[in-house]
Amino acid sequence: MPTPPTDPAPQAGPAPGADLFDALYPRLLAPFHPPAHARREVGALRELLGLAQEDRVLDLGCGWGRHATLLAEAGHDVVGLDLSPALLRIARDDDPLRSRLRLVAGDMRSIPLASASFDVVLNLATSLGLFLDDGAAEAALGEAARVLRPGGRLLLEGMHRDDVVAGFAPRVQWTLEDGTKVRARRRFDALRGVSHERLRWRGPLGAGEKRHALRVRSATELARLVEAVGLTVRAAWGGWGGEPFRHDSERLIILAARP
Repeated sequence: MPTPPTDPAPQAGPAPGADLFDALYPRLLAPFHPPAHARREVGALRELLGLAQEDRVLDLGCGWGRHATLLAEAGHDVVGLDLSPALLRIARDDDPLRSRLRLVAGDMRSIPLASASFDVVLNLATSLGLFLDDGAAEAALGEAARVLRPGGRLLLEGMHRDDVVAGFAPRVQWTLEDGTKVRARRRFDALRGVSHERLRWRGPLGAGEKRHALRVRSATELARLVEAVGLTVRAAWGGWGGEPFRHDSERLIILAARP
């Protein structure tokens, strides 16, 4: 499998990534998001969180429901929030247990849900990186802290700067099952820590182009933002297996809690 493109989850404010997350997006990135991966990640996050059956879960930037639907299948009370109506429609259509999964259109910086109403908040697949400015990212984390009950947990997962810089690939390409060729071209702004990416595709799926920018923060930067909103960092892992975080870990998973 080729190296995946930068992987923001479908959650953005008015400007960043607004035209990226339409119904075509999951099809373009399908090789990097097979159902087996989501099932493995959900099993792992339940283990890392010590998720109780009665815990109420908010999936921020839920996209087309890769994780939220599986958590609902497992019997959890889940709310998925995303800014993209197109992806929420896919999640709704694919959800076999609609009575247990509630989908809400909204911005992470202004969550339209009650304070102290969730035991767990998830923010997966580097979705916080769509906020290039630290102030906007802190606003989103502040909202996550607000909706957590005392003792509630936040789980952040995604790429981190050390690994991205070490393995940065300016050009990547892959082929979809229908034969459509997809190419990604990237430029990394080392001063700001921002990866700029252009996706182009041509084939049976049609032809087109999408662009987005993603802020890739270091573990230190993310921990500082989390603690700035009053949460306490409890653990950091380098993958879904619970291995310790290192500078060369492929992923960064941060567990924080509301006192």
